[in-house]
Amino acid sequence: MIRPVDCLTFAYWCEDLSDARVDAAFRELLAAHQSQCAKCSDFALRSHHQRRALRGLPVRNVPVNLAVNLRVIASKELVRRNARVNLATRMEIWNEKARVSLNNLLRPLAIPTAGGLVSACFLFAALMPSLALQGPATADVPTAWYQAAEVYGLSPFGGNFDNVTLDVRVDGNGRVIDYAVPAGDAGHLLTNPQMRKAVENSLLFMTFRPASFFGQPASDTIRITLRRSHIEVKG
Repeated sequence: MIRPVDCLTFAYWCEDLSDARVDAAFRELLAAHQSQCAKCSDFALRSHHQRRALRGLPVRNVPVNLAVNLRVIASKELVRRNARVNLATRMEIWNEKARVSLNNLLRPLAIPTAGGLVSACFLFAALMPSLALQGPATADVPTAWYQAAEVYGLSPFGGNFDNVTLDVRVDGNGRVIDYAVPAGDAGHLLTNPQMRKAVENSLLFMTFRPASFFGQPASDTIRITLRRSHIEVKG
């Protein structure tokens, strides 16, 4: 049974009006509808002109690698689908990708790393003779941790004093920066201005060797006793 032909059916089968494989009775119905419907007749005419214009276009050559590219795309699609079959397959694919990524990352670094290691070994072997430890020096003088200040030279000027005890502050350059009189000996010195002036003159022209700490000059306070004939240093 052949269904009646309407405009929608004609638009669908319009291209097959001249196709011998279509039933002849159905083609006669299509032709009868075309002759009766102005809209479908105009549609058929435009389709005919369009087909003729398309046949007049130059034929494009098929790319040489088209078949290979299609096979590659199909192969990738097949692998993608197979990778999503189950969880075990996905884990195996992820493990393979991680291994390939790690190899691609380490191989570019292997040669520079090996070259740097070999260069470092050669440089160390070249510099090792100059880094040899020397034996202990036999003429080295051991330095004490701390050495107190000392009187290096006396004043050329004498004084009218005897048994004057002072606490003298000596800086790192061997100069007297201050002095003090112990509490028990301060009486006769403070009450006699001439004796005090003579003591200060003696300290001014005296020379001291500064104290040392690990071989470096340091300030120190020493106690000295001024006498007529000599100076007694008590440290």
